[in-house]
Amino acid sequence: MTRLNTALTRLLNITTPVLCAPMAFAGGPKVACEVTKGGGFGFTAAGYLDSQALGKQLSTARAYLNLEPNAVLPIGVGYLTWKLEQVDEKEAHKMLDVSLDSKVQAVWLAFGTQIGRWIEYIRKATAVTSRSTETNYEYAPKIFVQINSLDEALVAVNDWKVDAIVAQGLEAGGHGGSYAPSTFSLVSTLLTTLPPGGPPIIATGGLSNGTQVAALLTLGAAGAAFGTRFLLTPESDYTDLQKDTLLKADAKSTVRTLGFDHARNTLGWPQGIDGRGIRNELIEDYENGVDVNLLREKLRDGVKAGDPSRMVVWAGQGVGEMKEIVKAEVLVHEIHKALVKGLQNQHLILDGSSKDTSKIPASL
Repeated sequence: MTRLNTALTRLLNITTPVLCAPMAFAGGPKVACEVTKGGGFGFTAAGYLDSQALGKQLSTARAYLNLEPNAVLPIGVGYLTWKLEQVDEKEAHKMLDVSLDSKVQAVWLAFGTQIGRWIEYIRKATAVTSRSTETNYEYAPKIFVQINSLDEALVAVNDWKVDAIVAQGLEAGGHGGSYAPSTFSLVSTLLTTLPPGGPPIIATGGLSNGTQVAALLTLGAAGAAFGTRFLLTPESDYTDLQKDTLLKADAKSTVRTLGFDHARNTLGWPQGIDGRGIRNELIEDYENGVDVNLLREKLRDGVKAGDPSRMVVWAGQGVGEMKEIVKAEVLVHEIHKALVKGLQNQHLILDGSSKDTSKIPASL
């Protein structure tokens, strides 16, 4: 593949500025590894796991990539920081330590009121040497913080000095800020307001193809993160029924709601955060005021019976453009190919020529 030169590819030493977002109950370490193998960079999700389960995931990833024990693990881990805030500090540190001991290359933090606290812990724990007394090396994961507004981005840049900003727009599947503007508008606002020379801006929310990434790079973003698109891979943790639901969905199929969280009993999200998924009978019941205990019972019965109308299927607004299941590594290549073609087409517009631009490197 043509190696692209953006602030994100330089930060992570990757070929293409394409990320797989962390997705609890949906993505998983195999998807993350395949995206990294494809030249992008994959994140798995700590989500609702405990430290032992997360450790097993990262051990699986290390074995999957056939890495030496002390090598940096070239995937990242995403944390729901409000979950860290629900437990005592010792347990929260233990959850973070799993990633640090595994030497993951990046940590993605989102959805909490004390994100700066966890950033401080990560930096202190990896300031000079490893946390192991048996080795002595410098190691520090790159810190990504997900934001949904300019105000959140200003804190992340000015106060926390993060390594990268993930700008999530309203179109995103899974959880996000109900107050967020569109992905394009949010990225544009950040690029025109944040001081120059800051961390790379990664766009996410409703994306389905590489042509969109080319447009975002032209806008000034350093890369893009895909969520729903990587659920339609053999390696994702979604069931065949969930994947089939995504394949049948269109642009009008999704809805933002807390109904799925009431049904799953996964409440505790910060104010203004809800989730986007495929509208179904479960949400209709929620909107019609069905008792929450009955809602949860119907969810359990639906999952047991394999009834997609009673299941949770997260999806962004770009789901209607996704029509096939593709291996994650291959999918990265397809996104990259369309991205490069989009950049080359923009070059043609600029110089007004029709000459072959297949050899033109993209340097941004």
